[in-house]
Amino acid sequence: MLLMDIVTWEPKDSEKVKNCYMNYEYPKGLKVIDEWVDLTGYRMFLIYEADGEKAYAAANLPFIGLCRFETFPVMKAEKYMQMAQELAEKSGGKGVEAAALGEGAAVEEILTQIENLEKRIYRLEHHSFIQQEDTT
Repeated sequence: MLLMDIVTWEPKDSEKVKNCYMNYEYPKGLKVIDEWVDLTGYRMFLIYEADGEKAYAAANLPFIGLCRFETFPVMKAEKYMQMAQELAEKSGGKGVEAAALGEGAAVEEILTQIENLEKRIYRLEHHSFIQQEDTT
């Protein structure tokens, strides 16, 4: 699986991050696809494959406390669209949305549930407002 990290750091730590990175080697089990530095400052983007959580943890360990990591699973858009199309075809042509939600899931049912939740939230907010009015 491909992962993308957005790594950020405080401006005051730039020299420490630079020194740490200059002497850093990615651990075994981590295959770096590409990496970029934000030219406006204090951010780096990294796309890689990790063999598992041990490789991921080993890669981040030297930077813990110095940098913040946001990690996302990613996929090339073309590959994702192809996979979504295959799922839609398997679901009997019900569309990408139905395939993504799983077999038998109806979009109408989901919309109905959302509408019911919105009504419940409104009632709860209204009830809380009334209680606040009564107590003041």
